[in-house]
Amino acid sequence: MKRCTAVHAGRLPSTGFGVQIQPRRWRSYDKSTLTQDALLEQVESQLGDDVNGKPLRVNPDAKTVTTAAGALPISPIMDPAWIKTMRREKKNNPGKISGQFRKKLSNNPFAQALITPLRWCSNTDALLPRYFLQDLEVVSHPEHPNQQWLAPGPISLNVVPSSRPRPRASPTQTQPIPTMADSDTLEGSTSDEHGNSSKANELDIGSETSTRRDIRTQAPLTSYCLSRKSLVDSIFSQSKASRRSKMLMFARRSGMAATTFNRKDSIWHPDMGDLILKRQRRMLVEALIYRAERNVEPDYRFLQPVNSWDEVKDVEKRGCVLWFGDTVNPKTDAFATLDVKDAKWWKKIPVHNLAWLLGEEGVKVLRESSTIFRDNNIVVLKLWRIESVRRLHLLLWRMHGYLVEDE
Repeated sequence: MKRCTAVHAGRLPSTGFGVQIQPRRWRSYDKSTLTQDALLEQVESQLGDDVNGKPLRVNPDAKTVTTAAGALPISPIMDPAWIKTMRREKKNNPGKISGQFRKKLSNNPFAQALITPLRWCSNTDALLPRYFLQDLEVVSHPEHPNQQWLAPGPISLNVVPSSRPRPRASPTQTQPIPTMADSDTLEGSTSDEHGNSSKANELDIGSETSTRRDIRTQAPLTSYCLSRKSLVDSIFSQSKASRRSKMLMFARRSGMAATTFNRKDSIWHPDMGDLILKRQRRMLVEALIYRAERNVEPDYRFLQPVNSWDEVKDVEKRGCVLWFGDTVNPKTDAFATLDVKDAKWWKKIPVHNLAWLLGEEGVKVLRESSTIFRDNNIVVLKLWRIESVRRLHLLLWRMHGYLVEDE
């Protein structure tokens, strides 16, 4: 589907007196462009020539400009010193991470989930990091542009690896913004298979090529709800009780995009909760199959099978445990962890019951496509310093929160 093309003026904060303020967007400038000579050259290039054909020159010390009639005082907007104060200098790129704790923290999937921007769920009144919420955006049907639909946004897909090497775009190259009809694509990894930082993109799961600059952005009108299947089912149901939930979704939105949204005429898919779950399961199966295909014995770079729970502590770079439980208990499977004794890092690691996360159909496809999952019930998923691997861990944890049942 194509996203709505309505102009979006942004969320306008209120002063408390009914007056809304347009937020100011800062642009950062390179340090070399903020020197006096560079700013002076920029100002004089816009002045042109006087009546005698001589170029107009600015004297920054005397605050004057030379003209055919003599030196005249300049406007503040022509003063390089004033221009420099109104422009924000671009910060230097962060240096290499030093210290074992900082390296571990930067590669911790749960820390990456907590540093995402805060967003608000209007139905539960919860203010949480965006990772724990499900983004829902208003899109238009490709065959019926005037028909508005509610669809899952692209943010929840940022935990999924992508599949093909993507060319690195130049800073000046303009990339088109994909539409809803495009496949789910994500930015490539900036680390190699050995966990070292590099500029080479990694081959991951996906179906389309992309660059770090053409990741599909949000639609002009996007709302959030808690990433919980029970809540999504209640919002998108056809019951009378869901009317209030639908109204709350975009109740506090402002701007031109919000004025074009008509809740009554929009289409709310009643099976949205199942569709989101089906898509997440499909992505998880594809990602695990991809890692299993590149998992060569005896190295077991990404997935290492173990015969018992006691052998988990001997696995290096252990991140989480994948196992196929005989029974499914959402209350216990949602918070299952394994304690590793005498470990300095990762003393407690999560345990994911794939029978619960993937369902019978997903488990069947996974075991038919991979021998490591077909021949073993307990597999350790390692945590390398690779962005796509962190996304895989984030996807597993996200599905835990989505499937957990309310008490």
